Amino acid sequence: MPEFTYIARDAAGHVVEGTVSAPNSALAAGKVRALGYIPERLRPVEAPSAAAVGEAVARNVIYPVASGVSLKELVAFYRQFATMINAGIPLYQSLVSLEGQSKNARLAAILRECQVHVQGGGRLSEVLERYPWVFSELQLQMIRAGEQGGMLEQMLSRIADYVERELALRRLISGLTLYPKIVLFSALFILGRSFFQDFTPALSKLIIGQIGKGSYSPLDYLNDTVFFLAEIAIVIFAITAICRTVFFRYPSAREAYERIKMALPGIGGIVLGFALARFGRAFAAMYSAGLPFNNAVRIAGDASGSYLVASATRQAVLLAEKGTPLSQAFAQTGIFPHLVLDMLRTGEQSGNVDAMMNKAADYLEGEAEGKARLAAHLFATGVYLLVAGLVAFAVIRFYMAYAGGAMAGAGD
Repeated sequence: MPEFTYIARDAAGHVVEGTVSAPNSALAAGKVRALGYIPERLRPVEAPSAAAVGEAVARNVIYPVASGVSLKELVAFYRQFATMINAGIPLYQSLVSLEGQSKNARLAAILRECQVHVQGGGRLSEVLERYPWVFSELQLQMIRAGEQGGMLEQMLSRIADYVERELALRRLISGLTLYPKIVLFSALFILGRSFFQDFTPALSKLIIGQIGKGSYSPLDYLNDTVFFLAEIAIVIFAITAICRTVFFRYPSAREAYERIKMALPGIGGIVLGFALARFGRAFAAMYSAGLPFNNAVRIAGDASGSYLVASATRQAVLLAEKGTPLSQAFAQTGIFPHLVLDMLRTGEQSGNVDAMMNKAADYLEGEAEGKARLAAHLFATGVYLLVAGLVAFAVIRFYMAYAGGAMAGAGD
């Protein structure tokens, strides 16, 4: 018997999804009504096609690693969306205009789906929550709050502010790691994969081959460098996909990974600092938006990108629910530095918790940035010296072999 998936609403107006078996759509709708729901959409369950299988693979493997929608595009989307709503343009027409302006095919497809759902009386957040790799839980919660309170334009503007800060933080981290990346790439193109087999740089082999003193061709050089780099990129992508889709679903695995990362000398403090800065920004945005304290802390902990920070904030929520002041609850987690706790106490006393958390985030970002700059320079210098030492070793080895051969020839 054919099966139909349905989207309906219960007596309280909540969205309910499920599957029923029926000979046709009319009888399927009757079965949904018999369950006490008001059907909104019915779709027959089709046999999985190649396109459907490909989409499923993309949802579960590719999108968790690369969402297809950048933060820069999200900032523009939220800014334009807020401006249109503030100008009095209806929600549906705003979505149509945003789709026409979007240069990202994936974001445009999501907006088309939003148009159909909103035109049928649904909520915007109900569509966006189907794309967790694009729209974070923090963004969804703020949009839901805006829909319920009639403050969608204000919430969209605040989301844009938050995403802009997150984008600035990522650009900062990318800028700090740019020089080490350049040094590593340069080392790869000088040494190549085969260097670790015969201790002769790939660039030297290429020069020797071009002057007819060896059999090393440009294709061999590409295999040693460019193709080797592509293999490394594929391995990194596969490891990242496995971790995000399988390994990190287990709390114990995520906790072990976090503890190892935090224990690394020099790096652990930087990672924790940026994670706490993200938490501060997210918490300030959620708290100022009027969301309940429990939800604000929980979602901000998840937005930090750190499992340990998220766990600590959930513990703080439990303590705060028992009557412990927020600053004391955070202090008992053992993660937040004293200056941040002092600023939080000041915010509690003055009633400006969101402003003080933003200032705390500024402090944490500044401190982590200073440490990251130092670590980046030390790492780049270390890699540079290592590459220089390896090249010097290869040159000395070559001349020693040449001198040894010359002396043997002279002895004969």
